[in-house]
Amino acid sequence: MPEAPPPGQPPRIETFQSRSQPRGARWDLQPLWSWPQAEGGQGQALADPWGALHRPDWHSRGLLIWPRGGQWRRLRLELACPDPWRQLQVPAQVAQARLVLRWWADKAELRVDGQVVHGGDLFDTACRWVLPQRWWQGEALLIELRLRSPLHDDGALIESRLELEPLDPADPAGLLAETKAELAQLRAGQPLRGGFHLLGHAHLDLAWLWPVADTWQAAERTFSAALDLIERFGELHFAHSTPALYAWLEQYRPELFTRLRRAVAAGRFEPINGPWVESDCVLISSASLLRQFQLGQHYSTTTFAELEHALAWLPDSFGFAAGLPAVARSTGVRWFCTHKLFWNATNPFPHRLFRWRSRCGAELLALMTAPIGTDGDPLAMERYRLAWQAATGVDGTLWLPGVGDHGGGPTAEMLEQLRLWQQQDEAAPQRHGSLRAYLAELEPLARRLPVWRDELYLELHRGCATSRPDQKRHNRTLERLLREADLAQALAGSGPSVAWETLLFQQFHDILPGTSIPEVFDQAEPQWRAARRRACFLRDRALQAWLGPCRGWWVAQLQPLAARARTLRLPAGRWSHTGLELPAQAARGGGQWLQLPALAGVDALELELDLELERRAGSPAGVAAPVWVEGWRCGNGLVSFELGPQGLEQLWDGTGQPQLGAPLAWRRYADRGEFWDAWDIAADYREQPLEWAWQGEPTWLECGPLCTSFLWRGCCGASRLRLEGRLLANTPWLELVLSVDWRQRHELLRLEVPLAQPADRWAADTSGGVLERPAQPVTARERARWEVAAISWIASVAADGGLAVLLDGPQGVSASPSQLGVSLLRAPTWPDPGADNGRQRLRLALMPCRLGWGRAGVPQQAVAFREPLWLRPAAVQARPAPRPSLPCLGEGLLLLGCRPSGATGTVVLTVQNCSPCRRRLKLGPNWQLLQRLDGLERPLPLDQLPGGDPCLLLPWSIGFWRFSVFP
Repeated sequence: MPEAPPPGQPPRIETFQSRSQPRGARWDLQPLWSWPQAEGGQGQALADPWGALHRPDWHSRGLLIWPRGGQWRRLRLELACPDPWRQLQVPAQVAQARLVLRWWADKAELRVDGQVVHGGDLFDTACRWVLPQRWWQGEALLIELRLRSPLHDDGALIESRLELEPLDPADPAGLLAETKAELAQLRAGQPLRGGFHLLGHAHLDLAWLWPVADTWQAAERTFSAALDLIERFGELHFAHSTPALYAWLEQYRPELFTRLRRAVAAGRFEPINGPWVESDCVLISSASLLRQFQLGQHYSTTTFAELEHALAWLPDSFGFAAGLPAVARSTGVRWFCTHKLFWNATNPFPHRLFRWRSRCGAELLALMTAPIGTDGDPLAMERYRLAWQAATGVDGTLWLPGVGDHGGGPTAEMLEQLRLWQQQDEAAPQRHGSLRAYLAELEPLARRLPVWRDELYLELHRGCATSRPDQKRHNRTLERLLREADLAQALAGSGPSVAWETLLFQQFHDILPGTSIPEVFDQAEPQWRAARRRACFLRDRALQAWLGPCRGWWVAQLQPLAARARTLRLPAGRWSHTGLELPAQAARGGGQWLQLPALAGVDALELELDLELERRAGSPAGVAAPVWVEGWRCGNGLVSFELGPQGLEQLWDGTGQPQLGAPLAWRRYADRGEFWDAWDIAADYREQPLEWAWQGEPTWLECGPLCTSFLWRGCCGASRLRLEGRLLANTPWLELVLSVDWRQRHELLRLEVPLAQPADRWAADTSGGVLERPAQPVTARERARWEVAAISWIASVAADGGLAVLLDGPQGVSASPSQLGVSLLRAPTWPDPGADNGRQRLRLALMPCRLGWGRAGVPQQAVAFREPLWLRPAAVQARPAPRPSLPCLGEGLLLLGCRPSGATGTVVLTVQNCSPCRRRLKLGPNWQLLQRLDGLERPLPLDQLPGGDPCLLLPWSIGFWRFSVFP
């Protein structure tokens, strides 16, 4: 998107006459282009009225503009060398001329006398082509520029000019005088202080407006070109991120990887990695975020062992969860680098160099980097340098020349321009070097840097938590299966390693958020399915080995949760445990509901199924917290609700305290007009409500002591909806399942929960921790956070308790003193024209929290809501043998991972404290503590143990241990 002029720089509005003649060493070509006119023939492109009518802001800056939608424009001009310039070359040649172009188009092709001399696209958006010698000798050149507008935005030729450069850096003809004067004007008389630290860079999205297959080709081209330039330009240093790319090169392009390794050893090519990919950092679970850093750091330290790997390079992810410092720091990261917060649409981020501290006290040094995708323009560099120095007081300024987004990196044209200005006294000095060297110079400043104690919220792209819910569903399912496979193998004592790489790759920041072209998601489908099958196979085989033989079926709980009799649906028949028949209720549609004996921690029950015996008639005995129905009211002693003409009209906790201030509200809004369609929810969506029609009143589907459910049908425009509510025995939440055949475009579907008790604060889980905020925003920055991402729950905090919404997320959520909101579906059309459309199943639950979300165990209940029990027939029918189990972790603690570690019977356990209190890990006599570890499974020094206690977990922190496990 063409950027506006920098602050203080007025739009360039000049007469055609003044701009059509050379001025000094520059010649503005914008008025000289012609293109086909609507009435036929060629006409002056700048005089075309379309741009002034539809994009007056761009037109005022002198851009040549045409409509979006992949429309081509063919611009032409005949270019002859002006006489004053030809005289410069007499008696000796002192200059060369460059055709400088910058465009906003998804395809660009420059032809000179019919020959293609340059190409570009939305990412490679500029050129500095050297005019041939024959032009200086009087031969006119026919210049033709073919540009195709983006599908999502109007096209533009942003600038076009001829620019003279001296052949001798001493510039005897004074060709650089005008630019030097502008540099002096920017400094406004201030002495020249400091300079640039230059590092070539090529940001490469693993997928976006191209499929992943193109990315491998782009990576090969980018790395090859960078290595060639390193050989040609002795000063160049180049850096690139993403261990997944290096691993691909190592496997499939070994010769190129060998060249790269030599350049790394020579200090000219720098891996700047951190996580496995430049992942999304607000939509993935804490376990996934941790695995991103663990696998990325393990690959980097193993493959590039000569370097220290203490930085995380995430320039383009759409915001960063408050728990990221704790996760990254546990894996040896000290520096965090991004540029994305410069994109804030409302409040500029206040710091460029700061300390970022998580709630547990873990801290990273954080750098807001220079823009990615820049070149060697001396004026742009100077503006950035002055802004950096004013904001930080630091003399040295990092600059990252190189084409980005689709790879590319620095070009010879950029490096030649940098070389030229490196030799001019009026320009700031330049020094090429590594990112590690630059950060080392900043590290002594750490103690005087400001501290940021919150998430790094991007005030833009708020729709990413809602777009493409199928990708979120794939992600959460595979996260669970991989964690369960790791746990099963740890308990079984052996098994092949569980590969997380497919999941981590699909968590890239333009795949998981749903902001890529449809081909990306089409090609991801078989990857998701294959990874799920593999994880299921490894999990099931390891669980059968752990559980061993029994005389029937195994049902296992694979999370260390507190004991509770669970109700679930099983095949029809007489089910029993240790000879005692289980309470059962026939299920609508087949099978039956059963209530199991309480399971505590990670453990299993042996069940027996007799298909030949009929179940005895009558109500089952011994049901814990059975469901009752009285008219339109229903409850189970833990939660109750009432239906009416307006749907779910009230919800009560176990003491009868009402939770809803009004009937549950399902809302539909228009959601259009944002430039970044799939990324952004329209800020004014609440001002554009649309009709939502329910058909009659809700009806009961089934009524019984184990399960009672209701059904309500409706429609939104052309989309039919089916809402099913379900209350199970001994379950503290009311489950809601919305099934939609979604056919809308540019609409937003939301659930809004009116609160009976006004909220003082609200909380939600996020990557790496828990987010808490005031319900009534006070500052401009709080008001800008009107939609955030939550992984599995959001809860209000009021004087007399609160209400939680459990999510099968991640989802976009919002909160105010009077309501909680959940964004369910969107319907953007760019870059995926059919995003979100089709059959969708959205699942959530309402849970009263009389003692607050922490005391009510909302994080643990969200796990129980999202993660089903495991049920399979035993592989061998015999008497069960003793086996190890993982006990309940206790209040406030969540299991992030349990994996085998080397010797049989040894495991690494990762636990998160989701509470503001200190907690001790107590696992009982069958779990022998061997070592407290860091996130890379290295022994933690004694002086780093919290309070000197290896079992102590500080508030909001993550801990790692190595245990021996005994049956």
